[in-house]
Amino acid sequence: MPTKTQKPSVTPEEYYQQPVPLLLMKDNSKYKDDLTVTVNGTNYQIQRGIPVMVPRCVALAVERSHNQELKAQEYVESLKG
Repeated sequence: MPTKTQKPSVTPEEYYQQPVPLLLMKDNSKYKDDLTVTVNGTNYQIQRGIPVMVPRCVALAVERSHNQELKAQEYVESLKG
C-alpha cells in the first residue's frame, strides 16, 4: 500500500533558523579572534573556544567557508607541484 506524503513539520525558513551548536577552534595565532559571519544582512559575532548556539544558516555558512578554504589550499599546493 503506498504511503501518503507527509507535510513537513517545519518550513525551510524555520529549519534554517533552528538553533544548532557550534564550536570554533581557538589558538594563539591565526584563530584567536572572534569570527564575524554575515547571513542575509544580519551579522553574527561568534566567540572562539566555547560552544555557542547559532541559527543553522550561520553554521552552514561557516562550514561552507571552511570547505572553500580547504579547496583553495589544495589548489595552491597543486600549483607548487
